[in-house]
Amino acid sequence: MKQLWFYFTNIYNNSKLNVKLFLTISLIMVTTLVFVLGGIRYAFSLYDEQIYAKSSQVLMMSSNSIEEKLERVEEVSYEIAVDPYIQRILIELQGNVEKYDIYRLEQEIEDKLVKYVGSEKYIQSIFLYDSAGREFLAGSSSNPLKEKDKDLALNQADKYEGENHWLEIDGYNGYLTSVRLIRSYENLNFEKIGKLLVRVNLDTIVSDLPKPTGDLAGNIVISDGDHVFYSEKGMDELNNYHFVAKNEQGYGIEKINGERSFVNHFTTDFEGWTYWSIIPFNKMFSKITVVKYSLVLVFMLMFIILISLGFNFLRRITNPILELAGTMQKVQNGNFNIVHSLNPSKIYEDEVGILYRNFKTMIQRIDELIQENYSKQLLIKETEFKALQSQINPHFLYNTLESINWLAIINKQKQISSMVEALGNLMRNSINFKEDIITVEEELEIVNSYLTIQKYRFDDRLEFQLDVPYHFMKCRIPKLILQPLLENSFKHAVETSVYTSVIKLEAYQEEDKLFIRVEDNGPGIDPLILEKVKEGKVKPKGSGIGLNNIDNRIKLFTGEEYGLRIENLLGKGTAITVVLPFQSR
Repeated sequence: MKQLWFYFTNIYNNSKLNVKLFLTISLIMVTTLVFVLGGIRYAFSLYDEQIYAKSSQVLMMSSNSIEEKLERVEEVSYEIAVDPYIQRILIELQGNVEKYDIYRLEQEIEDKLVKYVGSEKYIQSIFLYDSAGREFLAGSSSNPLKEKDKDLALNQADKYEGENHWLEIDGYNGYLTSVRLIRSYENLNFEKIGKLLVRVNLDTIVSDLPKPTGDLAGNIVISDGDHVFYSEKGMDELNNYHFVAKNEQGYGIEKINGERSFVNHFTTDFEGWTYWSIIPFNKMFSKITVVKYSLVLVFMLMFIILISLGFNFLRRITNPILELAGTMQKVQNGNFNIVHSLNPSKIYEDEVGILYRNFKTMIQRIDELIQENYSKQLLIKETEFKALQSQINPHFLYNTLESINWLAIINKQKQISSMVEALGNLMRNSINFKEDIITVEEELEIVNSYLTIQKYRFDDRLEFQLDVPYHFMKCRIPKLILQPLLENSFKHAVETSVYTSVIKLEAYQEEDKLFIRVEDNGPGIDPLILEKVKEGKVKPKGSGIGLNNIDNRIKLFTGEEYGLRIENLLGKGTAITVVLPFQSR
């Protein structure tokens, strides 16, 4: 394995630059794709768990709501069974009753039952049977029980001897029947005096449940063991699926009627029923699936496009370099005439183009020196080279710094890269005199470049605090007035201290004036020296820009009422405030 790694590393190191860059970019993109796909898969697995948890919560709340209403029906059934008025009538009907009295008692008992039917909107009808089998009905008579189903219900009433029993009858989807045997409580003889059937409309109960709308609403199914007795959307949708709950609670992706569905179930203690929630999987996750595959497709397209653009970009960089390398090889062998075949006009105005042109200029100059005098060649070459160094224009220096930055990035020297980049920005802004007035935002860019270098220099001995509100960023100020103030703080506060130095730069507005304050926690300025600074009698040390120079520049651009204010913070440091007119673009 180690030898194989060494083999591929050796091939990579000896490959051409464009091949190295191409392989590096491809490896980064492939690695990113793997992490993105893994992240998407993990995110959607978490999303599935959240859907399951939410679905389980909704299903549990739905089952509790259904069972609360059914328990209320049981209470109504019990109230009817022990109602003294109904008990009296049923006992009276056991005797020899005239036909007219039977009609009267029937009206009385049905009037009483009507009140119980109206107590709950999901009670469809109430059937009361006396000991002689006479039927008393209150409520709706639609979808009546068949005789065989009615006999089954009455037999169940005898079986449970006064306890309530819920009967699920095939062919009556949407309906449940509560059966109860009525016993006489007079003298506590518990004689059988009647039977009670209460029909409940499950559709009414389920329709009142809070749940999502549209395709995500799904279908609520209730089963007793493996027997399904209720389906919100009808029994036809449940063909070819066996409802058996292996656990009290769970979920999965099942195939129902040829369609993948998200099935969630929950078993309760109430009658041992199992509640099922069935949501079409494709409808539930269609948008998510589209988004998932769209992300993958977009990433693949971006990968192909970036590889194509990157390869073309690399060829624009590497082809001139390869040509230049070949030319260098020929020059090394003494063929200086090859330089005339170079055509700098075909090269772009970038770093490679500048290197290309400078190389041609250098070779031409060397060739001229050789032809002038071989004996003085070394001296002339050295002299001309030093002269060339002293005349290097800032633009070439910037590009040289960019080359150093590029090499630092390639070698993963982030600190060197950051310092070189900051130095280039600082020099570019310091030497560029095209604009004397810039924005606060542009001035802070110069400050940030300066701070980047100083932070690497002083590491954890420096704490810099910046508090400049965003709406001040477009204010116009003279160029290079803040960086010299920070340099002054570094010289007098940071460099002279072994402890952590705090420099704070803040901006605020009072009326039509903008105040920018630079404060440090150094030893402060001696009051006598402070007076000499204000009078201009103290000159800056080294190559810095004097405070009077900055003050004069501000007054020159804005007027005599503006400038610098220097404060000695009583042994706690120094604060220099720049007072400027508030001017925004």
